[in-house]
Amino acid sequence: METINGVTFEEYAAACGNLTQGMPEEKIMEILQLEKPVWDETVEKWNNRLGELMTEDMAYATRYGELFANPAAGRFAGSTGGAASKEDILQLAPDYETYQKILWHQSVAAEHGVDPVTVLESYGINLGKWGTLNVHYMNYQRDLLDHTAADYAQNYQYFTSLQDKWRNHFQELYSSSKSSLSDDINF
Repeated sequence: METINGVTFEEYAAACGNLTQGMPEEKIMEILQLEKPVWDETVEKWNNRLGELMTEDMAYATRYGELFANPAAGRFAGSTGGAASKEDILQLAPDYETYQKILWHQSVAAEHGVDPVTVLESYGINLGKWGTLNVHYMNYQRDLLDHTAADYAQNYQYFTSLQDKWRNHFQELYSSSKSSLSDDINF
C-alpha cells in the first residue's frame, strides 16, 4: 500500500473528512504522528497524487468520497474530537423527506441571497456532516430511482412529490424577500 510520509490514501481521506467535520488540525497531526511541516508536505503530495490516481481509476474518487463522509478509517478509527459517527449524523436528517427539506431550503434560500451554509447551520449541520448526509441519501436515491425496479413508477412519484412539496414550501416562505446584487449600490 502506497504511503506518503507514512500516511496511506485511506488515512489521508479520513484526515480530510475529519478536518471538515471539526477535528482540529493539531489533533490530526497528533493521530498521524506528524509535525506541521511534514503534514503540510503530506497534504500537498496526496493532493497531487490523488489527481493522478483519479485519472487512472475513478474508483479512487468514489473511495475518497466514502472515507471523507465517514472518516473513521485507519488510525482515525475510534478517535474522538472530530467527526461524528454516521449514526449520529443521520439523526440530523433521519429520513429522506427531512433530507429533501434541507436540500430545498438551501436551494431556494440561495436564490434569495441567503448563504446556504447558514441554512445548514440552522439545522445543526456543518459542511462535513452535509457531505455525509449527501453520500447516504444519494445512495438511497439511486436505489429508489432504479428504473429496472418493479415499483419504479411509484418511487418516482414519491420522489417528485417530495421535491415539489419542499420547493413550493420554501418558494412561498421566501416569496416576499426578493434580493438583488445591486440593492446596496448607490449611484
